[in-house]
Amino acid sequence: MHRLTGLLGSLLTVILMSACGTTPSFVPAEFGPPGIRGVAYHGMWTSRDEVDRAAILDAIADAGIPWVRMDVGWQNLQPDSAQEFDVAEVARLDERLREISDRGLKALVMFWWAPPWSSGTKNKNGVPGNPEDYASAAAWLVAKWPTQIAALQVWNEPNLPEFFASTDPAEYAEVLKATYPAVKQVRPDLTVVTAGPSNLDRRWYRSFYDTDVADSFDALGAHPYPVRADTSPAQCAKSADSGCDMSWLTGFLARRGESQRPIWVTEFGWSVHSDSPDTPGWQRGVGEAEQAAYTAQMLAEFAEIRQVEAVFVYRDRNFVDSDIHSNGWGILGYDNRPKPVYDVITCSSVPRCRELAREVLSRQR
Repeated sequence: MHRLTGLLGSLLTVILMSACGTTPSFVPAEFGPPGIRGVAYHGMWTSRDEVDRAAILDAIADAGIPWVRMDVGWQNLQPDSAQEFDVAEVARLDERLREISDRGLKALVMFWWAPPWSSGTKNKNGVPGNPEDYASAAAWLVAKWPTQIAALQVWNEPNLPEFFASTDPAEYAEVLKATYPAVKQVRPDLTVVTAGPSNLDRRWYRSFYDTDVADSFDALGAHPYPVRADTSPAQCAKSADSGCDMSWLTGFLARRGESQRPIWVTEFGWSVHSDSPDTPGWQRGVGEAEQAAYTAQMLAEFAEIRQVEAVFVYRDRNFVDSDIHSNGWGILGYDNRPKPVYDVITCSSVPRCRELAREVLSRQR
């Protein structure tokens, strides 16, 4: 039933795209994402109880999405020192990973937030004082759950001061250089992914690669969020500062001799909400139909980029306790109602649905 809903919903979305004049100018060879595809899942957040988590994970599994990206806080696992782990937090993480694996899902764990004893500040966005401490914790993490943790992402959006205080790519690179060998020693099979800078930050990528870090990760993270948050994928390549032009990233990598480097898009999406006349560009919302249509277009674009190995939609469910822009990103409403974008993602998991979607796109040219 979920697959049928996904098929019909996705085709309706394509029709809506055409009616609104937003049909992509290209017809993708295959409507669908790369083989590794997932959804950002905030399973460790205390605002989600067992019933909430079960409903969200069941919806993800029912959509045929094989991966989740779950954020895990280092400051919660080692709040007091590098010598000990918090027993209760370890048990909580063990439970969350078991809930994921019980549904046949794989987990990309994004590991971040430095404890005060490491960063020297009570603010969790502090930079680790000794990168080796983070590296040791990350190695312990992936060794303890060798079957549940399928990939590790080192931090999140370090180009933003609210997430990585210094925003200095060189400081982030030191963390990565320490972590990669430590993790590979215990899990040589594990994929290590860099943090994805928000808005495909060009300055950040350039400075990051200047640190001679290319041997310290397996896949490059990317977050192609538009700088003006209601920008459609069709508009991304038309502006040098759009924040979502994937052709710039692949071109940059080619110039750096990295044309074979896998790209993991670990966040992308659009938030559903209305705007006021003074809503800043970075907080602008879209309608549910646009969220679905833009996601379909972006998935089709990713399918055309050979280097894109993984894509993760942001995020699992709407919030109700944050600002209007932060609340609206979910593929599910806060009541767990599937939004139209959920049907698009379901369609991307069904080969016949992808074929039908492509046929409709072709007829709309």
